[in-house]
Amino acid sequence: MPFILDSGAADVQIPADVVATLERAGTISEEDFIGSQIYTLADGSKLIGDQFRLREVRLGNHVIPNVVASIGPVKGDLLLGQSFLSRFGTWAIDNTRRVLILQSPDEDQRAIRGAQRLGG
Repeated sequence: MPFILDSGAADVQIPADVVATLERAGTISEEDFIGSQIYTLADGSKLIGDQFRLREVRLGNHVIPNVVASIGPVKGDLLLGQSFLSRFGTWAIDNTRRVLILQSPDEDQRAIRGAQRLGG
């Protein structure tokens, strides 16, 4: 499913109608719901959102387990927020190629060690 990158969102957000579909399919169950959270929106208003745990989120070659998500408005957008992005050591947007670049913390450490060996 296509997500909108929202680095200002604390969590991944899944619209309520999609959450209902995931429940019917058995992809998420009652045990995956973990409570609620108060979110501050871009306009400064506050909203209480129910949270649940996605067993895994796959993006390209990356598979991230146990990602916290919140339930958004019906027919809303799927948002890729910090509960996913913060699991990477580095992430960046390549505006020329229009791609999201993700590096795991292990990849970041290898790059740092390589730069140190080269005198960087």
